Amino acid sequence: MPVLSLQNVTKSFGGLVAVNGVNLTLEKGDLAGLIGPNGAGKTTVFNLLTGVYAPTSGTITFNGTSIGGWKPHRIARTGVSRTFQNIRLFPEITVLDNVRTAATTQNSVGLFATTFRTDTFYANEKTVTADAERLLELFDLHDLRHEEAKNLPYGDQRRLEIARALATKPELLLLDEPAAGMNPQESADLRAIVRRLRSEFGMTILLIEHDMAFVMGICEKITVLVYGEPIAHGTPEEIRANPKVIEAYLGKEDDE
Repeated sequence: MPVLSLQNVTKSFGGLVAVNGVNLTLEKGDLAGLIGPNGAGKTTVFNLLTGVYAPTSGTITFNGTSIGGWKPHRIARTGVSRTFQNIRLFPEITVLDNVRTAATTQNSVGLFATTFRTDTFYANEKTVTADAERLLELFDLHDLRHEEAKNLPYGDQRRLEIARALATKPELLLLDEPAAGMNPQESADLRAIVRRLRSEFGMTILLIEHDMAFVMGICEKITVLVYGEPIAHGTPEEIRANPKVIEAYLGKEDDE
């Protein structure tokens, strides 16, 4: 059974068709990319996968269950997590508490235990903190755990957002422009981290990225969208050589 399956998924906003007939299948452990020029519909696909939008037509299946149109919190608890193109951290709280806040979505102990501070509550808090600190170590952020998130350099904020997404213990991780604004060394470090996530956690990863060197250097299969429609699907080598993809990015040469 595929982890994720999109079948003829379409999303319209009035007369505008943002995504049209998208088909996509991810097996467990896949590391895949979704690329295309600006306005191609990539982030709309992510919003459909995470419940921000409901599909106009078509089906979205996660581990055999149709999730199209579910609320975002319900999809998150099912095992889907994402980052955003524009960083959405909690700027006024610490690095550690950003991750802890996300972890509580999967580690709730109930109203009674929280209100009366029972032993169960404190045991859960200890577990959440330990899990959060392990993630911060993975992303080389542990020494900054008591710093407010707003004070981190841009690259560290990007990594913190991914760490926070992982705190929900997802099976499917969606990364929206994870390397945006990073320098070449930061991008290389991030590639190593993403590979490690897949190998150590058995995670399935789908990413959107405009940095073609990043995509081609990490993804094993790639889907290309143009004006909301898929025009190509294949390995990085196949995508590089696809005439439709070359035309979409570079334009078509005039015969004259």
